[in-house]
Amino acid sequence: MIPKTMRALQLESFDGPEGLHLREVPTPTPRAGQVLVKIRSAAVNPSDLMFLRGRYGVRREPPTTPGFEGCGDVVDAGSGMGSLLVGRRVALATQGTYGSWAEYTIADATSCLPLRARISDEQGAMMLVNPITAWALIDRARRDGVRGVLLNAANSALGRMMIRTAQARGLRAVAIVRSQTHVAALMALGASAVVLSEADDYAATLKEACAAHGCGIGFDAVSGKQTGQMLAALPRGARVLTYGALSLEPVQVDVGTLLFGNRAVEGFWLTEWIKQRGMLTLLRAMYDIQTSLASCMSTEVLATYAFADAPAGIRAYQDAMGAGKIVLKP
Repeated sequence: MIPKTMRALQLESFDGPEGLHLREVPTPTPRAGQVLVKIRSAAVNPSDLMFLRGRYGVRREPPTTPGFEGCGDVVDAGSGMGSLLVGRRVALATQGTYGSWAEYTIADATSCLPLRARISDEQGAMMLVNPITAWALIDRARRDGVRGVLLNAANSALGRMMIRTAQARGLRAVAIVRSQTHVAALMALGASAVVLSEADDYAATLKEACAAHGCGIGFDAVSGKQTGQMLAALPRGARVLTYGALSLEPVQVDVGTLLFGNRAVEGFWLTEWIKQRGMLTLLRAMYDIQTSLASCMSTEVLATYAFADAPAGIRAYQDAMGAGKIVLKP
């Protein structure tokens, strides 16, 4: 029995977690090509934090329910292929009107991935955004024919995922972190070298590591000055793909690096990548994520929070993003 109303976290102002309130709202009804999912767990990603501040590429005016991915059971469907998913436990991505931080949400049937029994609800809630991003970025490196990749925010959940995926794909990974605390763990994870961004000799050490390990592409989650530092450390013809802005600062690049080094900075947004590469590539990525790359794609969960405690959980996540993910549950 599907209730007429449900509890949902509503973002009522672009004030970060302080703008979130648990409200009773109507349960949505799926249209053609859509499914109704009863949420088991929902992820919190950096993209969600930007959305809470009104700074993400997808913007919905308050009041609205955030949450770009989750895990749950398909309980209803509109006309079309969604009916094949009713009764299945799925990972889901949402980019439309409805978010995953609710007891029920609407998702396109094509944005749902049936989950194998061995995958927990918590891992299922994080099965799409980070894993597909890691798959897509490492696939770009392979298509570019480079021997190694350079990445910052390397101790983040996505950074660790990319290190493991690069190793599984036969690529080297040079990792940038701020603290010596993470060096040993990232080397054990498979990083070829770990460079400290706060060290006095950072620029020279980074350039040497990139040359030694054949880095020809960089993946930037931070932006600000780090984008330009990464680009300068890479060889002529290299690219840096900026996919995040953890520093909340504009990209800073020396124009000479661009003009005289034949280097470039590109933006990477998963939503746009899916549009460009198409459903067949997405399905191949999803298959790899659950099979050959399954061991690379797990994410450490720091804590779970009930929806009522979501603001406190999100603040804790913001304060210690390298420690692991938080998961929200109805």
